[in-house]
Amino acid sequence: MSTASAVAGRVEINGLVFNPYSKDFIRDPDPAWQTLMRDYPIAWHKDLQMWLVNTHELCDKVLKDNRFTPNFRAWEFAPPSKAEADKNDFDLSFEKGFFAVTNKEHLRLRKLTMPAFARPVMMKIDAKIHDLVENCFNDIGNVQEFDVYEALASKIPVRSIARMVGVPTDKEDFFHDFAVNIIKATRINLSAKEREASVQGTLPGFAYFKDLIHERRARENPGEDFLGSLVGANDNGEKLDDHEILSVLFALITAGSDTATDLHTFLIHGLLTNPDQFELLKQKPELMENALIELLRYGSFGKMPFFRFATDDTEFEGQFIKKGQAIGVNISAAWHDPVKWPEPTKLDITRRMDGNLVFGAGAHFCIGTYLVRVQGMLMLKEFIKRFPNAELVNGTGDIDYEYTHHNARRINKLRVKTNVKAAH
Repeated sequence: MSTASAVAGRVEINGLVFNPYSKDFIRDPDPAWQTLMRDYPIAWHKDLQMWLVNTHELCDKVLKDNRFTPNFRAWEFAPPSKAEADKNDFDLSFEKGFFAVTNKEHLRLRKLTMPAFARPVMMKIDAKIHDLVENCFNDIGNVQEFDVYEALASKIPVRSIARMVGVPTDKEDFFHDFAVNIIKATRINLSAKEREASVQGTLPGFAYFKDLIHERRARENPGEDFLGSLVGANDNGEKLDDHEILSVLFALITAGSDTATDLHTFLIHGLLTNPDQFELLKQKPELMENALIELLRYGSFGKMPFFRFATDDTEFEGQFIKKGQAIGVNISAAWHDPVKWPEPTKLDITRRMDGNLVFGAGAHFCIGTYLVRVQGMLMLKEFIKRFPNAELVNGTGDIDYEYTHHNARRINKLRVKTNVKAAH
């Protein structure tokens, strides 16, 4: 098929069909998602300059298809690679990360990083996150009302990763700035000037962690915590170098901090707008893990899709995709696909969650999965224990959205009425 005929025959949409930045979409995305899935399961978005894949079936296919890579450098509009002498810690850590290396190197990284995610290491991290969550609720106290975003969502995610990698509490603000700049620098909708400013903002953080890594390497035993397990990883003489270790931190931040901020507000919002399910979870706490996944599916807070990039000219579902073009895997729409999820706008914490794409699929299954699950479940358990009779203020939580957020339908205000008895 010639490029001209392929373009002539392709399905196209524009911002009138799907505008992820519109206030109407951010407040209620389901009508747009249903239109996309029904009429445009795959389409070229002329305004966003990307392909959009929208049904659960097609999203699953793309995520498992090796013709489509998550490597940002494969994008047709990616900034040119720097000369080796000009590369900084951000560049080198990005290039050695899970999303940028070959399949062979990806398997090597997975194998060498496995000890850091082993159960004994994770149990120690669980305890640290449990203490963090408890402290956040202690700070709330026995108030009559509080804002979920301010009290929980803005604090737990980044601090969880900080605790995981051994950042002391007096460095948490420094770590937060580092994380924010990493997330900004990986966006595809930035100007070259904006991206470079964010990259420069990451460099003090990378320098800090390189010093920590070097200090661990100098020890006879680098330690049995998360960072020590990465430093000490050894597979028949194969070890992780500094930038490979930093790439794991890079992946954790992009997967587990920014996204998890939205996790906490949408978990509470989903439960309190469905009081029957809130009551069921209180009665059957064994449903907690399933409830977490269903609440994530139900809330579907992503505004922009996951990105993949075509490694060559290829045909997919009858559409011709050129090498370097971006494919937006619209997971949030897929979570509301009625073919996969009957009554998708209904919250049902007993729903079978087999085959969900909440944490991705294929070789690039989300590295932050465990961390997100743990902090989400610990927060929900503590919330139910402290505020079993909670309601949204005015029935809505006086909800407000951050309409300009680059990636999410972020709730930046959600007020909860605790219904606890005031202390005398």
